[in-house]
Amino acid sequence: MQHPDQYINRHPQTAFYILLILAVPAFFINLGLLALFADEPTRANVALEMILTNNYSVPTIGGEYYYNKPPFYNWILAGVYLLTGSFSEFVTRLPALVPMFLFAITIFYSTSWFLKDKRVAAVSGLLFLVNGRMLVYDSMLGHIDIFYSWLTFIAFIAIFYFYQREQWFWLFFVSYVITSVTFLSKGLPSIVFQGFTIIALLIYTRNFKKLFSWQHIVCGIFCLLLIGAYFYNYSQYNPALGGYLTTIWDQSSQRTATKVGFWPSVKHIILFPFEHLGHLIPASLLALFCFHKSFWKGIMQNGFLKFITITFLANIWVYWLSPETRPRYLLMLYPLLFIIWSYSYFTWREKLPKTNKVFDVTLVVLAVLVTLAVPSAFFFDLQSVPYLPLKVAVTFLMCLGFTYLICRLRASRIFAFIGLLITVRLAFSWFILPHRAAGNAETYFRSAAIEMGRISDNKPFYFYQYHPHVASIPFHDRLIFYIQRTKMQQVKFTESDAKPGYYLTFDRNLKNPKAVLVKSYRDNLKLFEVK
Repeated sequence: MQHPDQYINRHPQTAFYILLILAVPAFFINLGLLALFADEPTRANVALEMILTNNYSVPTIGGEYYYNKPPFYNWILAGVYLLTGSFSEFVTRLPALVPMFLFAITIFYSTSWFLKDKRVAAVSGLLFLVNGRMLVYDSMLGHIDIFYSWLTFIAFIAIFYFYQREQWFWLFFVSYVITSVTFLSKGLPSIVFQGFTIIALLIYTRNFKKLFSWQHIVCGIFCLLLIGAYFYNYSQYNPALGGYLTTIWDQSSQRTATKVGFWPSVKHIILFPFEHLGHLIPASLLALFCFHKSFWKGIMQNGFLKFITITFLANIWVYWLSPETRPRYLLMLYPLLFIIWSYSYFTWREKLPKTNKVFDVTLVVLAVLVTLAVPSAFFFDLQSVPYLPLKVAVTFLMCLGFTYLICRLRASRIFAFIGLLITVRLAFSWFILPHRAAGNAETYFRSAAIEMGRISDNKPFYFYQYHPHVASIPFHDRLIFYIQRTKMQQVKFTESDAKPGYYLTFDRNLKNPKAVLVKSYRDNLKLFEVK
């Protein structure tokens, strides 16, 4: 196996693209199988109501103003809906999954450009796809975070690119244009990323006076004008901007220590690094190679590695001190770790023979265990999986092949291990997703909402006296989405039951004596008709 080992070592970009192509079916198969859940229905609802009302300036859900997020991501989602002519779960998740692959390619090319080591670049990009968090969770959800993090990462790279060339105007201009787009996608976190990254870079490089330069001031004003243009246009439809801006601020501050108390904050601060190392496993195993005595010196001697280290440290503390931080909020920072870990692996693995031995043995053991676990699919209730024997056989042979490569390759076994992880994702898509879809609550409520939409036909549909706490919003959002998608009519909240039409109630009956109960559903959901 010496020849393949040498070939991969000399042409890592080939291995990168082969594994990237292999990852496409692994991530896309059964992508639309599960009903929308978590925050997905919220994003889908805003986009669908924009299309139904032909108003792309004012986000709404149930006919009421939606203030939590500005609408840029919803514009993209609405565009995908219109372009494909479909409002399916698969299409809803495309604006998240396509940027995931573009993110991996961006990591590869930017790292290759600055480090001139395509092995590090290839592994760093692929680790974004196969870390534990992405492998079995974030990659199957139509959330805003992958798209948002991709743009934020591009801003990081642009800052360093123009800093190296001392092109200060373009540094500020490009990064602030991206910041305006990310702000219109998610709000205040974009200002935090831009501000802390710029300030940290200028302080460390002793260029702090550039913060007050005409280039920075002009580009900062231009960014504010872009953001302000949207809000000015929005105010033409809803002059109450105060509620919008207050909610955007609250969305960014509600997960801080001041909201949850002292002891939960202390616990979070202690556990934070260990929790996220767990989220990133097995990619985080590469962190073992950072324990070389020359690690810090090596990082500081390389301009790019030094920059991404400064960027990481300048931004991570905000989330380290925020007890309710979710891992998907850090997707733009994780690649900075992947680059440093991959660089450490290829730089110091030969100088850390014991660590390298432990690492190699761990890969082999994990590969063998995964391969032996594949036939266990026959012992679970997987009747919802078509062609089960064929899929088990294909998965087993793929795992066996990658395990063989892991055992035989030396310099390039990490690429074989990444191939194994992609096969794990393929197995997840083939076996786990159909099993989850067969009997979970989301599937039931999707069917119920579609049935309500069909029963009500083209008549008005209302949600009666339901103003939920923020924690329960995704629940009612998914009902609204599937009802609206079925009827292709906007569903509206109401506090009156006098208007003719259909009414969905969550915890009460209608007071109108003319109301007729059409059908009851789980969790005290009731569908009434008022003629």
